[in-house]
Amino acid sequence: MEETGKRRLNVAATVAAGIVYFLVCAFPLQKELVLVPGWTRSLLQAPAAPAASSKKSGSAQGSVSTSPLPFRLGGSFGYFTPEGSILFAGTAPYGVALAPDGYAAYDRLSESFTIQSPDGSTLARVASVGYPFFAAGRRFVIAPDQATVSELSKNGAIAWTYQLGSVATCFDASPSVAAFGLIDGRIVGLGTSGSVLLDFAPGGSHIPGVYGVAVSPDGLLVAAITGLDRQRLVVMEKRSSAYRVAYHRYLASDYRRPVNMAFTEDGSRLAYESPSGVGVYDRASRSETVIAVPAASSLGLTTMGGRLMVLLSGNGEERRLVCAALPDRRVVDLGLKAQLAFVETRGDSLYLGIDQDIVRMDLVER
Repeated sequence: MEETGKRRLNVAATVAAGIVYFLVCAFPLQKELVLVPGWTRSLLQAPAAPAASSKKSGSAQGSVSTSPLPFRLGGSFGYFTPEGSILFAGTAPYGVALAPDGYAAYDRLSESFTIQSPDGSTLARVASVGYPFFAAGRRFVIAPDQATVSELSKNGAIAWTYQLGSVATCFDASPSVAAFGLIDGRIVGLGTSGSVLLDFAPGGSHIPGVYGVAVSPDGLLVAAITGLDRQRLVVMEKRSSAYRVAYHRYLASDYRRPVNMAFTEDGSRLAYESPSGVGVYDRASRSETVIAVPAASSLGLTTMGGRLMVLLSGNGEERRLVCAALPDRRVVDLGLKAQLAFVETRGDSLYLGIDQDIVRMDLVER
């Protein structure tokens, strides 16, 4: 009996010690991120063209007040809302300039074009020969010679025109600066009035040329992939009134085509295509890491407050959706079977275009 009493006392003491340890020394377990399906919509059931009257029909086609997202999937383009309404899925005769607030479909040799809102209403009519392209809330036209660029005002009139002096090979913009990479190896940055803010040839390569360019949302950084034999990454930073080289290095790549690159929405990181995967340059530390996935079609996308990079990689039928925390810690690595695909983010939601469908998936901590 005495032995049994001692055993019970020892067990009770052990349990009590465990409870004390749990209360004093416990630490919270890391939450797990999971993808939760939201909705799926078929483009085959969407209107083939926008209808301005949809604003009167309430929720049937969705209201533009829900801030629709533009999409391009193969030869189709259009808009959808985060709630799951596809405003339309149409085709362009030759090409389309696409932005959240409007689009312009154009012909190969068009002498004019119309800018329309997502609901189909006319925003501006532009009587200009050339090809429109939109970025950062700004609208541009490049002439058929690919060396003369104009910016459009809101009513479609030409605000300014600039002769680049060489054929443009790539472009990106922020609200304050539009950057053009040129075939002669120069990077030209133009302000909102067409003034020259940057005109620089990085050099350092046997063959000049600019194959990719990206501008941070605040306009203070301009990055480019330049040259052949050897190819370089160059990051320029605006200091006082001029852009100076803040970072550069030679790359293992030898791309002879446009290279995907983009800053994240908060401007803290630059993502660019490389043979070893997606290179990521950190603005604060001026250092690089690599996410080892094949060439990605969408770069600069983030979710979870910017903590995760979102990438859609691969070609043909084999695609991968990757959400990764640096350095290359995969939270999501999902294989997809799709000939055509895109990914877009808004908040903690991912929107996937998969052939003829658009799918919403939400990242949730549990």
